Amino acid sequence: MNLGVFILFFVTCVQNVYCQQVQPGKSYLRFEATELPGSQVKEIGEGKLIKVYTSGGFIRVHTTAAFDEVAHKLSVKGLTKETKVREGIVVYLAANQTFSIDVLDKKTDAILSSYVIKRPKLIPEIKFYHQTKNSENPFYISSLKNDTDELRTSAGEIKLSISDRTDFKNMEVEYALINLKTRRSLRGLGKTDLASLKLIANTDYELRVNYVVQKEGQHMIYIHVEPYWYQSEIIHMILPAIIVALGFLLIIRGLRHKIKSSEKEQQKKEEAAIRLQSLLNPHFTFNALSSIQGLMNTDRIEEANEYLQEFGSLLRKTLAKSQQVFNNLDQELEMMRMYIHLEALRFNFSWDIELSKTLHTSDIVIPTLLLQPLIENAIKHGLSGLGDKGRLLIICREGEKKDTFVIIIKDNGTWLDKKPDSGYGLSLTAERILTINKLKEEQAIVLDFNIQSGTEAILTFHN
Repeated sequence: MNLGVFILFFVTCVQNVYCQQVQPGKSYLRFEATELPGSQVKEIGEGKLIKVYTSGGFIRVHTTAAFDEVAHKLSVKGLTKETKVREGIVVYLAANQTFSIDVLDKKTDAILSSYVIKRPKLIPEIKFYHQTKNSENPFYISSLKNDTDELRTSAGEIKLSISDRTDFKNMEVEYALINLKTRRSLRGLGKTDLASLKLIANTDYELRVNYVVQKEGQHMIYIHVEPYWYQSEIIHMILPAIIVALGFLLIIRGLRHKIKSSEKEQQKKEEAAIRLQSLLNPHFTFNALSSIQGLMNTDRIEEANEYLQEFGSLLRKTLAKSQQVFNNLDQELEMMRMYIHLEALRFNFSWDIELSKTLHTSDIVIPTLLLQPLIENAIKHGLSGLGDKGRLLIICREGEKKDTFVIIIKDNGTWLDKKPDSGYGLSLTAERILTINKLKEEQAIVLDFNIQSGTEAILTFHN
């Protein structure tokens, strides 16, 4: 009987102690989020071990009526500095920081309940939707494993949305979209549906998203917007070449047009020069026939026949060159030799042509038959009345100025009845020189006359 009573008493004591230590449904501490608007606290479990999670950094600790009944002190572990937890104390936790509070029994110091308080690092999970597509499926969801993600997408409008959390509800999110080219940013706040963003092609962006109550949990996403086809690197490489080619073609076309216009203008000037030159041919022929007539009238038949034969040869040469504005100096001098020889048969004067050894006559060009009217006037007005005392000299040499040469037609006549620069042939010659100078402005021809002991017609040419 005594043994049974003792066992019953022992069991009753153990039950009382157990009931004091673990009282299901009772909470000794109460936790309150403070300081940060929108911060939340969530408790999981009861009895011996209770886990407490907070989204914000500040948490206030309160004791309950159950604590006042059986507990007398708290044991704190995990804080960086020793903190005495008391009624209403505020504790700050950094992201991913944890500390614990043990509730101790008044009598035995046994642990009645343990509270593990943690502030988890919260990273928003972002969903990206194409704004132009009627689809509820996102084309990209950010990873929660890394603080930094990278996204490549096409240009256009995209919609941002935040995935719902299972631990904390309706938390406010702040975001910033930064254009890395212009450094301009777009900022905003939201909870689930954040915003619709317009992304520009061939541009890089930086998207920063975090919960308002936890700046440390910022999620950064680098967004590369693909370029349009005409913005691609290949096009950028080809386009300058195309532009250069088009520019080159336009330049060539312009040059061709300019050359064609210049050729037309040149042709007009050459036609004018040839027309003036053709006016000399009848004048030259008429004078030659007059010379033949003069020989025949003085019964110099043999000389007239010789004159006529050589005149035929000269006429063929001049006709062959009649459509050429310019002629080589050596060929021109050869025709002048034939012409002077004919005139010497008639007027019996002496003549000579002096050439500078440094002149390359085959490389020099002068207007066709430019010398003939000058030689004709020297003979007609200077030498025709002198007979064998008359002398004609043609000198070809370098000019006094650089890149010039001169041709001097000199006679020892007096020109009593005529000015050296007058007459039909010379007026045509002066007009021809003006026309030819328009053809070759950089190689202008100058005609001067010098009257001292005889008369000199001086032609200056510029190479």
